[in-house]
Amino acid sequence: MPSNVSARSTDDRPVSDRVLDEAIAWQVLLDSGDASDEHRACLIRWLEADADHARAWRQLGLLDHGLHDLPRDAAAPLRETLITPRRRGGTRAAAGLLSLALLAAVAAGVLDRHHPLAGLLADHRSGTGEQRSVVLPDGTIVVLNTRSAIDLAFDADRRAIVLRQGEIHVRSAPASEAELRPLMVLTPQGSLRALGTRFIVRHEADLTTLTVTESAVMARPTACDPAPAQACPAERRVSAGHGVWLRADAVGEPTPVRPDADAWIDGMLVVENATLGEVVAELARHRAAPLTIAADAASLRVTGTVPLADTERALTALTHALPVRLVKRGGVWLHVERER
Repeated sequence: MPSNVSARSTDDRPVSDRVLDEAIAWQVLLDSGDASDEHRACLIRWLEADADHARAWRQLGLLDHGLHDLPRDAAAPLRETLITPRRRGGTRAAAGLLSLALLAAVAAGVLDRHHPLAGLLADHRSGTGEQRSVVLPDGTIVVLNTRSAIDLAFDADRRAIVLRQGEIHVRSAPASEAELRPLMVLTPQGSLRALGTRFIVRHEADLTTLTVTESAVMARPTACDPAPAQACPAERRVSAGHGVWLRADAVGEPTPVRPDADAWIDGMLVVENATLGEVVAELARHRAAPLTIAADAASLRVTGTVPLADTERALTALTHALPVRLVKRGGVWLHVERER
């Protein structure tokens, strides 16, 4: 923390659990990348509303780490508020009302970190750090990875799994002469038709990735009709041991994948010569509280197996193999940085 702040922030008295939870909620919102200009303005008002708010923020050690990605014109007033907490009657009353109004949105952001709001109305969903198995009406088994959600669209013509978000492992039901409907996974980027198989589908933003671990899958972009009877020049057959990416207008060339790509269904992350930044990003998907990494540590290379159920233990194990250390702030936020 900069010396000018530490010299002027001599009050280290503990704050209430409520204030600390609100400060952590603000940090989660900033960390999510979804904070708008309105959010940042309301955060300034929250900091101004009570000296305890600014003290909690300082005690979390968030001045530099929480503000370094903000635009200069947004970060400057935040820093000024932290350095010189202000108590102004009218401002404080207005700030109280504004912070209460925005606190619901912040609380929703915190809730989303534990139980993704986008999947609350889905037929089946998993929370942060959870793997959940679901047996479908036809006997197909679907394992949902962390923060995932699916809907089922079984009708007379098809057995469709609609992946709303996240990642799933599909093990299709044994072949049956009585079952003629194709088994498909649908995402905004395309359709994936199983050919008696096991495969993984991951959907993030505008990209879907497919990994086939057994048999084969027919992959089509959304530019094509998902019905198998309709010809589609962009369709690709992806065989076991290969994967592809899908966008709305194209399917990539199949490329070989690691045989342990499905290790997450057993609660493990297996990496070979991956960057530490990639590993931390994957572990962050399984953790509700913030997890960040310093830029100079992100390029370090990692090979090994770490557990997904206990991300802190996994990161601690990595510190024994790499020149990094794990810093905990506010009791929940974990930051990986190079040893000095």
